[in-house]
Amino acid sequence: MRKLLSLLVLTLVCTLLVACNNSKENTSAETKENIVLRYGYAAPATDPSGLVADKIASDISEETDGAMTIELFPGSQLGGEVEMVEQVRAGTVDVAFVTGGAVSNFVKEIGVLDMPFLFDDLDHAHRVLTGEVGELFKEKAEAEGIKILTYMDFGIGNIANVKKDVKSVEDLKGMKMRTLENDIFIDTFKALGTNPVPIPFPELYTSMQQGVVDGTDPVNVTMTGGKLYEVTKHLSKVGLNYRVGILVMNLNKYNELDEDIQSKLNDVISNSTDYYHETIYPEYEAGAEKLMKDNGVKIIEKEDIDIEEFKKAVEPVYEKHEAKFGDIISKIKAEAK
Repeated sequence: MRKLLSLLVLTLVCTLLVACNNSKENTSAETKENIVLRYGYAAPATDPSGLVADKIASDISEETDGAMTIELFPGSQLGGEVEMVEQVRAGTVDVAFVTGGAVSNFVKEIGVLDMPFLFDDLDHAHRVLTGEVGELFKEKAEAEGIKILTYMDFGIGNIANVKKDVKSVEDLKGMKMRTLENDIFIDTFKALGTNPVPIPFPELYTSMQQGVVDGTDPVNVTMTGGKLYEVTKHLSKVGLNYRVGILVMNLNKYNELDEDIQSKLNDVISNSTDYYHETIYPEYEAGAEKLMKDNGVKIIEKEDIDIEEFKKAVEPVYEKHEAKFGDIISKIKAEAK
């Protein structure tokens, strides 16, 4: 009888141990299978940054069989761009797509991208950002707890105004030009003979409508997304500066991913970046130009503008700011063709 009782007790204990072990394995599997990333961006969901976010979220879910899902928060739901970068660094937001200006608050070297006429074209920018300089930015960002996942074109800053066609520096002189609260942008507009006026973007539409400023240096996505085509009728393709979009992630969160999930995330980001540059961005740019023209905006093409005169006019900006970026500018220029 005692032997039978002992056998029953031993069987019960073994059953409980197996059940507990299975429970732990199930819990571990559930944890592994339920990686949820919060991904914020400032633009509307219909803008290029929204379209690529949709693709990344869809593709990573498919590639991982649902092991990783991404919750998207467009339209600054998680805060402004600088605030989102700060939250990514702190780990309260996992991923954010922001412009380079926001990241430069934490990685000062990225501020070099604000320099006027820094790149010859988009291909030049891509070579730089996928090369030594882009890797330098990534290293500096990781020191701040930020993982740079990729760089994407946000746009080319041109010159829009309410007064007249701008084909030369002389045409700009005396205009009140809205700019960011950014020393390089302010100095660039001063060098071009204008009166720079720092104004937050949400106030730009009414500021142009009411004559507080005469113009600004928008990329196409802000011309269309901000409906600036309703209040400005002249756009000159000066190509004043390049604006980069940067996809950032909390570094610790990235490092915590197992090797397989991390590899799949990297592949999805790489493929999405290619798709963005080959399809999303050029299609949006073409559509933006059509929308502007349909709404009466006169677009002055680059070949009708004295670009060399503009480049010469902003030389003092390089004289003032180049030294603080060390040899980064010379490395960027060396990538030109």
